[in-house]
Amino acid sequence: LTRADQVSKALLGEVTGTVFEPSGRRRSPRQMWLAHATTARGSVQIDEGAVRALRQRQASLLAAGVVGASGHFLAGEPVDIVGPDGATVARGLVAYDAAEFDRLVGRTMADLIAEFGPGYEREIVLRDDLVLL
Repeated sequence: LTRADQVSKALLGEVTGTVFEPSGRRRSPRQMWLAHATTARGSVQIDEGAVRALRQRQASLLAAGVVGASGHFLAGEPVDIVGPDGATVARGLVAYDAAEFDRLVGRTMADLIAEFGPGYEREIVLRDDLVLL
């Protein structure tokens, strides 16, 4: 960046302003939209193991790592994903309605399928529908 009166010098290759280098991997437009242009309709509280899985392995959020949910949201709406310390870890598009969370919390996918059928063979938030904050 440079001042308007320094443009000709900058175009000649002289150092006249500040250079900002890229700071890392660029987020996709979908991730940018999810992180900055959506409003969370509720929150999903997760345990420390789920926090590690999201941050270190870039995993999807499974019911086994969920300890609770709050708010009134429908499947497909954005929710904040909150760690045990109360800090928001991520935002994602949830695959279940808020009303279903009482029977999902802490359960393995195998348990959910056995009890409720193949309609429960899906993650709480799919990795492709999640952005770390």
